[in-house]
This record gives sequence, structure tokens and C-alpha cells, in this order.
Amino acid sequence: MNGIKPLIQILSIAWFLGVGVAAAQETDSWATIQENKGGTVTALWYDIDPYIFEDDNGKLQGVEYELMESFVRWINKTYDYEVAIRWKNARSFDGIYNQIRSTSDGGVFGWSFFSITPERKQEVQFTPPYMPDINVLVTNDRMPLFTNEAAFRDTIPHLRGYTMRYTAMEQDMDSLIRGYAIPVSRKYDDYQILERIAAERDAFGYVPLTVYVVSLQKGIKVKRQHLFATERPGLAGIFPINSDWQPIVDEYFQSFECKRLVSGLLSKYLGSQIGPIIMEGPGASPDGQRDAELELLTKEREIVSQRLANSLLAAERDRILRYVSMLLIVVAIGIAVLMYNRYRMKTRLTKLLTQRNTVIGKQHRDIERINRKLHMRVLQAQINPHFVFNSLNDLQYYINKGDTATSLGYVSRFSRFIRELLAQANIPEISLAQEEKFLRLYLELEKMRFAGKFDYAIETEEGIPSDLSGLPPLIIYHYVENALYHGILNLDRHGEIRITFRYESPHLVCNITDNGCGRESAKERTKQRDANETTPYKRLLKDRIQILNDEVSGRITVAVADLVTPEGKPAGTNVTLHILINSRAQNPIVLDY
Repeated sequence: MNGIKPLIQILSIAWFLGVGVAAAQETDSWATIQENKGGTVTALWYDIDPYIFEDDNGKLQGVEYELMESFVRWINKTYDYEVAIRWKNARSFDGIYNQIRSTSDGGVFGWSFFSITPERKQEVQFTPPYMPDINVLVTNDRMPLFTNEAAFRDTIPHLRGYTMRYTAMEQDMDSLIRGYAIPVSRKYDDYQILERIAAERDAFGYVPLTVYVVSLQKGIKVKRQHLFATERPGLAGIFPINSDWQPIVDEYFQSFECKRLVSGLLSKYLGSQIGPIIMEGPGASPDGQRDAELELLTKEREIVSQRLANSLLAAERDRILRYVSMLLIVVAIGIAVLMYNRYRMKTRLTKLLTQRNTVIGKQHRDIERINRKLHMRVLQAQINPHFVFNSLNDLQYYINKGDTATSLGYVSRFSRFIRELLAQANIPEISLAQEEKFLRLYLELEKMRFAGKFDYAIETEEGIPSDLSGLPPLIIYHYVENALYHGILNLDRHGEIRITFRYESPHLVCNITDNGCGRESAKERTKQRDANETTPYKRLLKDRIQILNDEVSGRITVAVADLVTPEGKPAGTNVTLHILINSRAQNPIVLDY
């Protein structure tokens, strides 16, 4: 990217002037730096590979970047100053030039591959050139290599030109096509121009020699015509016309240290063989520096040959990859078929085993239900031996006493109770009416045994269906028996047992309330008596409830609460049973009792 036309768009001067003033406020003149032993300069830049550009990590690098950094390090080392650089991206090539041209401060430098031209020298100052400035004519790679200027000029009317506005490339293009009315695009940058030329068969343009060489290395397919090359004094950085930095700039850029650095930088960014050739320059004339031109041509051919070889290698690699991919696909398909067949066989076996396990599981569950039913039958068949023994003793007492009427009444009630007890031991469910009848028989019998000791009441809420059924037998009975023996009979006063039934669909709720001594007192009294309990079937009752709840979740729930007086003394116990009567286990096993 080199050179700028003398005519700059006047309408943009005000904007660039403002930016230039802002940049100047952040910079120091050489006199200020000498006075303060340090300071800051601003370096404006615009992307042009390999001279100044950002890498993939956003870090600046390139020939001009390292050259400017080396210049500041040289000042700090030589004069023992502390000078810092503030790098700013100007976003455009002409933006740099206008800011440098418009600013009133001298501590601003511009870098973007600038050509030294007589027009520019009237508006800005230049560093001494650090490398030759040569523009070459480039065409599409499919266009022939022209051997004389006349042959190319005859072809110009059929071509399309590409160049960059406000540059020396534009000057060279306008000079070449003067007198020809051909389309010329002026909106692209250097590498964009080369890409357009590579894409269009009849395209051509001017580019810097170094940019052309880099484009070959990047794989852009263009061709350098050995005609119409242009050469200017050189490439350099720029700074304001009124800047006082010129002496120190000349001192560094004309030093052997700077020339050695530039040679190394060109070798670093262009290659160890291309860098020295460009520094020597092939010349603008076909007769000038023929050896350098031949050497450059040889390197061009080497780059193109290497590019072609890389293309062939890439094509061969792609071909091998296609074959390998096809082979892998075939192998993958074969493996997939084998795996699918294996999966189908495994699925079939798994399904068969699952079916067998389902049958076995069902049989196992049926066996468990049968076992639970048998266990339930055994539990229901058990009655309190103490109760039977004590009842017979009471009967014997009445007989020995000669109380025939009482004895007969007791025997009658006792026989009905035993008959009802044995009947319930052989059926899985009873109705609410049967439950009430059984409880009355039991409590009447106990009331005869313990005459005057307690009273009872059984109440059923109005509205309960008369045919309500589904109660497991001998569940409520055991809680009533426990209330009597552990609560009422431990009292020194008259006892009361109250049993109520209400229906909360789908549950039958039974409350058993006594005014006994309470659970804590009952425990203490039990410890003081024999180890044999009067009602030893608590564990059997829990087992029955557990079996029923295993078959139907939540079939029976029990809540026990201690009752207390306003003074906090024990006042009895309340037991609440919720019995699910409208649900059954799925596919229940019913034994033929």
C-alpha cells in the first residue's frame, strides 16, 4: 500500500483535524521528551500484512511495528529516556495520512506502507526509506505472460482493472490505462484486489512487489507480468510537517543497526531467500539489475511449484481420505449389521426371559398372597386363652354358688360370643352390623364378669349405608379388649368405654375412647404384675395390619392419643382407626375358608 494522490477529499478535513488534535494531546514533541527525559508518542496504523497487522490473538506484529518499537527502544537506550508508544488503529489508509497532515503536534507517526512522493513531501515528513518501493503489474493466472508492452496494451480494452483509491497503485493504474475507457474498481485493499484478480479471468491491477510475493505464499493464484513495473524512492513512515522529530528519526533510520534490523525483519516475515531479493530490488527497467530479476523469477517459480506440489499432495491426501472414509463406512456398516443382529437376538432373549420372569414373579406374588392369607387365617383363629380360661372360671363360680339363672345367662352369652368368634375366624371380611353385634356380645360378657366396674356405648353415625361391609374381622375387638384390660380395669373408679363409627368415604372411621388410667400408668402397673400379659396379642395384631396394608396400601391406619384433664392429669386414651372399605387388592387370592 504506497502513495497518495495530491488531491484529498476536502469535505473530510474537518473530521480528520479533530481526530488529529485528539491524537496530539496524547503525544510529546522531541523537545518535550528531552526536557522531561521521557514522554509518549502515538503511532497510527492500518492493517497491511506483512508490514503491520494483528495476529490471531489480537497482538500487533509486522515489519513496521517492530521497526517503530525498535526506534523507541534505541532512544531509551541511547539517551537514557523513558519513551512509550501508544498504538492506535486508524481504520483506513487515507485516515492515517489526513490525521498526520492535519495535526499541529509533532509526536504522531503513521505506518501503513507509505510511498515517498513529491506531492506528499509538501504536506508531511518521511522517515528515511527502510526498503525499496516497487509496484508490479499483476494479472489473472490464466492470462498469458506478455513479452512486450505493445501486446499488453492491445489487450487492455478487453480487461477490467482493480486498484486502491488514493494510493500510488492508483496513480500507476491511471497512467497505464490513460486513453482507454475500461471499468476500474477502486474500493478494495491490496489482498482483496489480488483475490478479485484471481477470481476473474480478464482482471489486472498494480500491487506492491512484497504484497505480490506474500499473496503467492498465501496461495492466491495470480501472475506477475514483467512489464510496466514502477519504482519510487522507497517506503517509509510519516510524521507531521512541523514536527521536530526529523533529526533523531534520520539518525536512527540511517544507522547500520536499523538497516540490519530491516533485513532481518524481511527475512522473518517474507522468508530468508525472498527478503534479500526485495531489498536489492529487480529494478523498474528490463535492462536494470537483471540478476536480481532472474533470482526473483526463480523464487516465484519455486513458490508456485511448491504451491502446485502442495495442491497435488492435498488432492492425493483427499483421495486417500475418501478411500479410507469409504472403507471405514463399509466396516462401520458391517459392524452395525453384526451389532444389530446381536441386539435383536439379545432383545429376543431378554423379552423371553422377561416374560418368564413375569410369570415367575406373578406365581411368587400369588404364593405370597396365599401365605399371607394363611397367616391371616391363623392369626384370626387365635383368641385370648386368658379370656376363655377366666370366663370358664367365672361360670364355675356361678355354678358353685348355686346361681342357676346367672349361670345359664352367662353360658348363653358365652356360647354366642364363641360361635361368632369362630365364624369371623373363617371369613376375610365382615359387615359393620356384624362388627357391632360382635362387640356388644363381647362387652356384655365382660360386663357380667366385672359387674359394676364399667359401662359402654356403641354409636353409629346416621346416614351410614346399612349394607356397609369390607371390615377385616377381629381388628377393632383387640383395641376394645386392650382399652378394657389396660385402661378400665386398672381404675379405682367406674369406667366407661365409648365406641363410635362414622363414614368418610372411602374410609370407615372408628373411635375407641376410654376414661382409664392412661398408657404410662398402664405400663407401670404391667411391670409390677406377672410377665404374662392379659392381652398378649399386640404383635399378632401388628402383623395382621401389616399384611393388610401390604396388600392394599393404607388399608388400615391407627392413631393413639392420650387424654388429659384441664389440670394435666391422665384422663384415658383415644384410638382412631381409618379402615379403607371400598378398595381391594388387584386380583386378590381368596381362600375357601
